[in-house]
Amino acid sequence: MNDFGDELPVMSLEQVNQRFDKGSERMTVIERELGETTRQLGEALGALGETRQELHELKKQLADLLEFFGAMKGAFKVLRWLGMLAKPMAAIVALGVALIGAWTAARGIYPK
Repeated sequence: MNDFGDELPVMSLEQVNQRFDKGSERMTVIERELGETTRQLGEALGALGETRQELHELKKQLADLLEFFGAMKGAFKVLRWLGMLAKPMAAIVALGVALIGAWTAARGIYPK
């Protein structure tokens, strides 16, 4: 009888040995499958490591690219400021040339 009061079937020694043999065969199959699964998992983890390395390199390249764009943004600001200064500077230079021309014409000095 078991713990629940049920009668257990009477088994001969041969039947017990057959059950043990079947259990051993099942365990062998399970161990083989586990070994194959472990090998596949190792390969997958190796591929994952390579992928992580590639992602790390890509992250570094992207950081460099973002740094470049940040620098270009600053350069364009400077160029914009120079462009804003260029118009008044051109007007001042044109005024200076006009004044020198007027002064030269007023004095009567002409280049030969």
